[in-house]
Amino acid sequence: MRKIFLTATVLLVAMITSIAQVKEGKLIFERKINMYKMITDPEMRTRIPEFRTEKFELIFNEQASMFKTIPEEEAPDPFANSGGGGDRGGMRFAFRMPETATYTDIPNQMQYESRSLFEKDFLIVDSLKPNNWKLSDETKTIASYVCKKATTMITPQQMNVRFGGGGGRNRNNTDTAAPVKPKEVELVVWYTESIPVSVGPDTYSGLPGAILEVNNDNGSNVITATEYTAKYAAKELKQPTKGDKMNRAQFTESMKKIMEEMQRGGGMGGRIRINQ
Repeated sequence: MRKIFLTATVLLVAMITSIAQVKEGKLIFERKINMYKMITDPEMRTRIPEFRTEKFELIFNEQASMFKTIPEEEAPDPFANSGGGGDRGGMRFAFRMPETATYTDIPNQMQYESRSLFEKDFLIVDSLKPNNWKLSDETKTIASYVCKKATTMITPQQMNVRFGGGGGRNRNNTDTAAPVKPKEVELVVWYTESIPVSVGPDTYSGLPGAILEVNNDNGSNVITATEYTAKYAAKELKQPTKGDKMNRAQFTESMKKIMEEMQRGGGMGGRIRINQ
């Protein structure tokens, strides 16, 4: 009798665990970027808010995921009403990150990322590069889910290209300076095993559960899940095809050239959009 009772208990626990786990749905994320860590000029800081926030959604099932920007209303110019500082040489600067849509083919570990930058569409197609995650037993609750901590080390260049800014402290002072090995910074993520699908915001995944928070460089760039819903439109899980097709290394090189051209022209790199 005792053996039957124990077997029934184990089966009941397994059923409850199975019911509690989520294998498809939609997560809403909010990203908070510390602008003061990217802009150190005191005068410029007085004209912009310290933090810039954006919203994203991650639609997923066991076969694929789509992480994309949630369109926002036309935001006011952060330089407006700042004592005439809104215009620089006939151009208006608006701190808006580029809209992105990242589709992941989970079984084949391939990603298709659509980005619109500088009036041009890019399609980045590449295999997922695994991170060397260090797992921890430390926990915290995010969007009502208990999450575990994982960390890895990345370079500021990886942050800028893959996650829209947050580094930028590793520049050479002159064009003739000797190459310097990029300094690595810690990337902290929190994932939940209650959603046992290896998905996450942007290009981050590879853990035994969905990543609900990513913290780049000690708070420079943090994206956190705020809510989950089981409802989603299956038609939104569609692989993007629009844009100049290239792999991530080629995209990185293209961005490097664009940044150099903008810096020579007095711009501020890929962290802003320039409206004529």
